[in-house]
Amino acid sequence: MKLWQSRVLCSVLGLVLLTGCHPVARPPAAWSNTHYVRLTRQPVISSPVAWDFDGNGVKEIAVGSWDGYFYLLDATLHDLPGWPEYSPKGFFSSPALADLDGDGVKEILVGSEAGQLFAWKVDGSDAPGFPVDLGYPIWASPMILEGTGSSDLRIAIGDFEQMHLLDAQGRPVPGWPQALQGWPDATAATDGTLLAVTTLTPGDPSQGWLYAWTLGGELLPGFPVSLPRDSDSSPALAALDDDGLPWIIFGDDAGFLYVVNPSGYARTGFPIQSEGPAPGLPTPTPHPPGGNIHSIEASPAVADLTGDGRDEIVVGSWDGQLYVMDDAGQALPGWPIRVGDQIIASAALVDLTGDDILDIVVGSKDGALYGWNVAGELLPGFPCELGAPVFASAWIGDLDGDGQADVVVGADNGIHLLQDISPLGRAAWPMFHANEQRTGWGGE
Repeated sequence: MKLWQSRVLCSVLGLVLLTGCHPVARPPAAWSNTHYVRLTRQPVISSPVAWDFDGNGVKEIAVGSWDGYFYLLDATLHDLPGWPEYSPKGFFSSPALADLDGDGVKEILVGSEAGQLFAWKVDGSDAPGFPVDLGYPIWASPMILEGTGSSDLRIAIGDFEQMHLLDAQGRPVPGWPQALQGWPDATAATDGTLLAVTTLTPGDPSQGWLYAWTLGGELLPGFPVSLPRDSDSSPALAALDDDGLPWIIFGDDAGFLYVVNPSGYARTGFPIQSEGPAPGLPTPTPHPPGGNIHSIEASPAVADLTGDGRDEIVVGSWDGQLYVMDDAGQALPGWPIRVGDQIIASAALVDLTGDDILDIVVGSKDGALYGWNVAGELLPGFPCELGAPVFASAWIGDLDGDGQADVVVGADNGIHLLQDISPLGRAAWPMFHANEQRTGWGGE
């Protein structure tokens, strides 16, 4: 069974369980004096984002769940007034933030399994023009291209055989939508000059594509790039050379990690393939069953980890390993590191040790949240057991302004908050797809 089939099945089961029900106010449970969890009826695959919506100096947390509800929580995991919002098939999509009306307060945008692109104000009311019905389940996150004002803002979201670019009222902009083969399970990436996304073929794992357009909707020469298997990996963009031109970095279900330029040509040293299971060790259990154990579904995270002025690439695989490599595809010393099961989540890259060098945090299907320094040594307090598989990417930041790092991450049992785990240093890639606009373009 392919991942999309598994998700559809889970959505149907979730709908059966939730029809006619209302959310039960479940207070957060304290697992320790720094670890809290807000239990949910279904897995939290959506990756959270946090922002100070009410201007009181404390950030609120936005995240969706397959239980049918989209949550806006305070920094202690309690519901804000007017929340949660409900959609009958739940949320796989991760939220993005954008100021749609120019009032200085961001709206929350997210796709639903029911095929609607929502945009909510902080009180839970709909932004003008939303929701937009795309008619097909949305698993990608909306991606925001910010201009000089709300009139220049654009929202990119994939749909079955289409890529949309919408304005701040949810209307198509000139040149869009653009036709494509397959379906973007992945979130699009942009550097402000191009838009790139990967696709898969529902029901057929044998074919995928990489697309790249100008923002005017013109397909770049050399695209689409044909892939040997589906790609669920949301591309990252990075300027790996001194010319500042973006490279498109992504994985596929054959287990290859690609780095291609805006003409579709591969970078020297790429693609490389994940190693697969280790002889004599337990083989990770494919999710869903029948998947390729080499598969790279995770979205790469990209930043300068070593301080040499060049970016490294961090990506997990179904083979249960986290790979850290330089821009020529060479593994850094001590990597890859093998954990107990698949890594589908994207890594967060934040300094958690006060040395101004980025550390790496990522969850695994084995139920743990891991943290390492660039040498591959476990950070104090890690791994942190969450008690259920982790497919969502963590958000790392300072919720309450005390200078300490907080971690928010979804798992199959709910929404977890790890408070004050360490002093918070610089953050290059602190959440899924780099930032709250979900552009997949890093930078500090």
